[in-house]
Amino acid sequence: MKNKIFRALVALAAMAVLVASLLITVLVSQDHFRETKKELWQEAHYISIGLQSGGDAYLSRLAAENGSEMRITIIDADGTVLFDNKAEAQTMENHALRQEVMEALANGSGEEERFSDTLDTTTYYYAVRMEDGKILRLAHTIDSIYKSVFEILPFMFGIVIMVALLASVVARRLTANLVKPLDQVNLDAPLDNDTYDELAPFLTRIAKQKRQLSSNLEKLRHKQEELTIITNNMTEGLVLLNGKKNVLFINESAAKIFGFTAKDVIGKNILSIDRAQEVQDLLHNISSSGKAEGLYEKDERFYQLSGSSVNGSGSVILIYDVTEKMAAEKMRREFSANVSHELKTPLQSILGYAEIMKNGLVRDEDKQRFLERIHAEAGNMIELIQNIMELSRLDENRSTVDMEDVDLYALAQSTVRRLKDKAEGRGVSITVQGGEAVVHGVPSILSEVLYNLIDNSIKYNKENGSVAVKVADAGDNVTVCVSDTGIGIGTADRERVFERFYRADKSHSKEIGGTGLGLSIVKHGVMFHKGHVELDSEPGKGTKITFTLPKK
Repeated sequence: MKNKIFRALVALAAMAVLVASLLITVLVSQDHFRETKKELWQEAHYISIGLQSGGDAYLSRLAAENGSEMRITIIDADGTVLFDNKAEAQTMENHALRQEVMEALANGSGEEERFSDTLDTTTYYYAVRMEDGKILRLAHTIDSIYKSVFEILPFMFGIVIMVALLASVVARRLTANLVKPLDQVNLDAPLDNDTYDELAPFLTRIAKQKRQLSSNLEKLRHKQEELTIITNNMTEGLVLLNGKKNVLFINESAAKIFGFTAKDVIGKNILSIDRAQEVQDLLHNISSSGKAEGLYEKDERFYQLSGSSVNGSGSVILIYDVTEKMAAEKMRREFSANVSHELKTPLQSILGYAEIMKNGLVRDEDKQRFLERIHAEAGNMIELIQNIMELSRLDENRSTVDMEDVDLYALAQSTVRRLKDKAEGRGVSITVQGGEAVVHGVPSILSEVLYNLIDNSIKYNKENGSVAVKVADAGDNVTVCVSDTGIGIGTADRERVFERFYRADKSHSKEIGGTGLGLSIVKHGVMFHKGHVELDSEPGKGTKITFTLPKK
């Protein structure tokens, strides 16, 4: 800025000098021309008087004065040149048609200016009619204004250069003094500056705009913080792309899905982050139809991709984790298939026995056995249906019985007594250890949990094995541990034994019966009471299942 002001001042000074010189030259030339005219008018008056009084003698003196710059010509009324102090009168052409001569004959005086391109001069002619009818004409040659200008151009340029040098020195100082306060302006506090009064409106406007800008930036910052808080607390992934598929914004959930941090992917092309075919297809469909959906699998989890175009200049992609949903759907299908299978087997058995008896193919002594078999299969079906209904209630987190204080130690002893005959039939001994441990819960559900755990420990135990039930009050919680010396559970089955209808040892399960829902009921019953279950088992060494419940 300083250099621009400096150059402008120097150029302005040089231009001013040049224009002033030209104007002065023009004015001086015009003034000189006017003075020349006045001189010619006066000379014409004096010569006219001299000719009238002096006659031929005065004319002879004029002829003798050949060095004069003024040209004197006497012309007869018919245009014949009678005298000329600069040329031979006899050789000159007739001047009757000259403008100044015609005006003098008609009006008593006349004038004319004629410019010579060759000599670049202007000649002024002034003619008067004398008393004897003759015309006295005086002429004076003056250089044209252009010639005058060109003659003084060298001097003019010299002056301009001198003025430019002087102006550069002055302009540099003026510029420095002018710009110095501007360079020292404190834009953080515009109104606190001590500078020109002329800058006060400018600084006031800057202060006002600074306040507005600060206010707008603060609002934008709050909006950005709100958006960041909202998006980063979303479980769904959110990605904003520009028209070139570069990431404008990505929340932490989406970045975590792709295996990056949010700051690492901003500005990068989405395909450089993940080139999965599902992502490419989604982007292509968004470009072609404006909206698209797809299923994306990564790290053994499933995500629903939903994208849409934003005014054709970008796109937004939402990512939903549907792993649990798909697992639940798979479980529902498996559950339906398992229920169908579990119900179909006893129904076929009942139908088969009933059909044999209907057709009279059973001996009288075998009827009792067939009826007992039908009764047992019907009992299994009822047990299965009751278990399914109980699981349904637990899934919905509801029970038909109000919650009350339950002593798990007393409940464990009661459950053992219910299963005493079954345990003795297999030669399995059961012990209950601990003391009073009260929780707030539903007695029927807790009884089902303990019954299924102890029942499984008897079913899958070895001949003459043992089952130990330990109940412990642990302050805010109550812990119940059921361990046995049975066949144990393999590593591959441990994660699935709590699934519905899952049996770790299918061949053994067929021999001892059961619905395959026992441990599933245990898991859901404990979850209903806000507790958790742990399993520890080794094949051939037994199984230990521990569940912990809060007292309140």
